[in-house]
Amino acid sequence: MVLQVLLLALSIVMLYYGAEFALEAAEKIGMALGLSPLVIGLLIVGFGTSLPEFFVSQISALDGNPQIALGNIVGSNIANLFLILGISGFMTELFVQRKEIKIQFYLHLGITSILAFVLFQNRLYPWAAGLFGAFFAFYLYDTFKQMMKQRHLSDYDNSTDRERPHAKEFLFLAIGFVLLYLGGELLVDSGTELAKAVGVSSYVISAVFVAFGTSFPELVTAIMACIKKKNTDLITGNIIGSNIFNVAFVLGSLSFYNIPIENDFTIEIVCLLFASLFLIGLTLLKKNFGRLSGLIFLGFYVYSVFNWVS
Repeated sequence: MVLQVLLLALSIVMLYYGAEFALEAAEKIGMALGLSPLVIGLLIVGFGTSLPEFFVSQISALDGNPQIALGNIVGSNIANLFLILGISGFMTELFVQRKEIKIQFYLHLGITSILAFVLFQNRLYPWAAGLFGAFFAFYLYDTFKQMMKQRHLSDYDNSTDRERPHAKEFLFLAIGFVLLYLGGELLVDSGTELAKAVGVSSYVISAVFVAFGTSFPELVTAIMACIKKKNTDLITGNIIGSNIFNVAFVLGSLSFYNIPIENDFTIEIVCLLFASLFLIGLTLLKKNFGRLSGLIFLGFYVYSVFNWVS
């Protein structure tokens, strides 16, 4: 028990420094390449902080625990939206009125709708990989289109004095991702062992502890961005990008395992659809995501955890 507590503390330290290294390096590399904070969050940070979900889900499926993999992905997306976005909105106002961010919210609604359709089947059929793969290809195309447009505008603005990214930034980015992955793995392992020691069920472990553990990199990254007063597009892009990666890439890759869907995900899907529609509603009402929105999201996360535990 004492060893697991020490490992849990060590994992938090690893995740903290992993997020610190990844955030700083990704921002420097992105700015050097002429990318906006939104694209940096969507593509670089979003992908990097989704690595724990990918590895944990693959390991769970290969070890014969596919329900943990499904609970990990769905629970992680709920934690990303309601816990992390809620905390971020409570700490600082997130500006969500730009056209590029609105597009991401609609894309998030799209992938959540596909997720709902797939999870209401009796098993995760291989054809689901085609749906997720097609969406993921379109998502990457749209993101790279934005990236090329921004680089063109940056060149047009005669920003020729921009420094090229150094090897040091790429090294720190890699170190950050490695620390995020190892810290996430360690947090999941130690948290799971502690949960078992106090008699918590495997479903609660997957939906709460494993999902929270693999979402912890996003949480640390978002909090660090708030504390350091980074552009809020980086926070929003990280969360939305991570959720899309989790479903389209991670769950899409699990579709080849032909996993039976044993749990009822109705409440989780309703919560995810609510979050997507809520964010779109803010943009239509020309409101930003602030403290009130953050409190609403945190309330939904508490409700989700209570539902899982009970």
